[in-house]
Amino acid sequence: MSDKPQLVNSIQAALSNALANLHTSTIAQITAVNKTTIDCKPVINRVVNDVGYELPIFVDVPLITLQGAGSFIAMPYAVGDYCILFFTERCFDNWYDGQDFAPPAEYRMHDYSDAFALVGVNAKADSIANSDVIRISGDVLAEGNHVHTGNYTLTGDLTVNGNINCTGKLTVNSAIIGGIEFGTHTHSETGSTTGEPQ
Repeated sequence: MSDKPQLVNSIQAALSNALANLHTSTIAQITAVNKTTIDCKPVINRVVNDVGYELPIFVDVPLITLQGAGSFIAMPYAVGDYCILFFTERCFDNWYDGQDFAPPAEYRMHDYSDAFALVGVNAKADSIANSDVIRISGDVLAEGNHVHTGNYTLTGDLTVNGNINCTGKLTVNSAIIGGIEFGTHTHSETGSTTGEPQ
């Protein structure tokens, strides 16, 4: 009977040690933006024997991109952005190099080396409020038809490579057609000049 508490303590210690090395997810901050990956540093310290230690920078962490059927949303990322890191169950190096249904290159499990990053988590002070407004900073490239219901306000220039078909009223303050300003041009007649268009 006297050995029972010791056995329980040993089992609990073994479980705690195993769980301490079982990595699932954590929060990190971007330190460098690469072409298809990021470098980032976890911002939640690891605790060993009741002492907190900063984790090193994780380099070349692949990004999670919202995509499907050839369409994708690629966001602009910047140093200082926060992300959540997901650690896969097994080493994904072979899959990442293009090999499906292959055994893992190494037999590590839930390891810091096998992380994917999803950018877009915020601390309470920087939380983005719920809104019905979609805010985009940067260029937008879209392929395919676009159907919009509602008013559309554009500030800036509009370049159209194609036809414009209008089934309603088109109101413009000024228009240049064939190099001629349509709203203010005049016509020369024999001995006189017509007035501007009305």
